[in-house]
Amino acid sequence: MIFKERRERLLEESKSECVLLINIEGSSKPALTYYTGFTGSFATLLLTPGEELFITDPRYTEQAKKQTGMNVVEYRGGKKFTEFLADILKEKGCKKVGVEKERLSLSLYESLVANLEGCEFAGIDDVIKKHRMAKTPEEVEKIKKAIDIAQKAFLELLDFMKPGMTEREAAAYLEYRMKALGAESVAFETILASGPRSALPHGIASGKVMEKGEVVVVDFGCFYEGYCSDMTRMVSFGEPPDEVKKVHEIVFQAQERAIKGAKPGMKGKEIDALARSYIEEQGYGKEFGHGLGHGIGLEVHEAPRVSRMGEDEIKPGYVFTIEPGIYLEGRFGIRIEEDVLMTDKGVEVLTSLDRGIFVI
Repeated sequence: MIFKERRERLLEESKSECVLLINIEGSSKPALTYYTGFTGSFATLLLTPGEELFITDPRYTEQAKKQTGMNVVEYRGGKKFTEFLADILKEKGCKKVGVEKERLSLSLYESLVANLEGCEFAGIDDVIKKHRMAKTPEEVEKIKKAIDIAQKAFLELLDFMKPGMTEREAAAYLEYRMKALGAESVAFETILASGPRSALPHGIASGKVMEKGEVVVVDFGCFYEGYCSDMTRMVSFGEPPDEVKKVHEIVFQAQERAIKGAKPGMKGKEIDALARSYIEEQGYGKEFGHGLGHGIGLEVHEAPRVSRMGEDEIKPGYVFTIEPGIYLEGRFGIRIEEDVLMTDKGVEVLTSLDRGIFVI
C-alpha cells in the first residue's frame, strides 16, 4: 500500500525516534493526506519503529478507519489534547520527536514541551517537502483531471460573461461550473479582475462592473480527488488595444523561453531567469514582481519554488506552474499560467487552453 510505504520512508529519513504530525483545523492536512489518505480536518499521526497510531475524535473515527486502514485511537476530551498526546508519547518512550515545524503553532508547541520534559523536537519539514515534490503517475493523473475540469468550465465561462456583469458574478459562475463538472472544490478564491484591476496580481473578484473594451485576467483552478490545478488566461471585451497585444506577446515569449529552456536538474531560480531576463530586456523588469511559478499538488502553492529564491533542483516528476506577468499600475495587467510536468527530457505542458487573448 502506497501510504504505508510513504510512512516507513518518512520515519526512516526523518532520523527521529518517532514522528508526530498534528492536524488541527486543517493545519497539516496535506501531510496527513499524503501519508495516510485521510481528508478530515482533525487528526494526528504518530509513527514509531514498532507501531503506527492514527488519532482523531468521534467526528472522524469511521472515516479514518475507512480511509487509512490504520489503528485508530479516539480522543474524547476529559483532558487537553496536548496532555493526551503527551501521555501516549511517554508510554511509547519517545524522546526525539520529528514534527512539521512550519505547521505547528507556537501555543501547541509550548504546551507539548510543558508536558514532555526532556523530550527533543526536531523539524522534518524538508523531508516531507522532498517526498511531496516528486509526483507519482497516479498523482499526475489526478492533477490532469483537475486541469481538464477547470479548462472545460473556463470555456463555458466565455459563453456566459459579458460587459455589464460584475467580476463576482463571472467568478461565481466559473466556480459553479467547475463543481458541476466534478471538482471537489475550488483550489483558491478565483482571481478575476478587469480593466485597471487586472494590474493587481492577486485581484480576487470584486463587485466592479466589467466594461466593453476592458481586458480581464482570470486565474482559476480546482481540486479533484485531493489534487489541484491552477491556470491563468486573458479575456478581452472586444478587440484589445495594440499596447495590450504587445505586452501580451512579451509575456507569451517569456513563458515560451521558460517552457522550452527548462531542463531536469536546473534550479528553480535558473528557470525563473529564463523568463525574467527576457521581460527585463523588453523594459518591463520592474513590472514583473512575483516568482515565475510554484509547485502544485495537494496544495495550490507548495514546493518547489520557481523564483529568484528557488534553490531546489527541479527533477522529473515535479509538477509546477510557469506564470510570467507584467502589471502596469492603474492601466492593465497580463499573466499567462501553465501547469507543467518536468520529465527526463524537459517540460511537458499539462494545460491545453489556447494561450492567446480570448476576445468576446
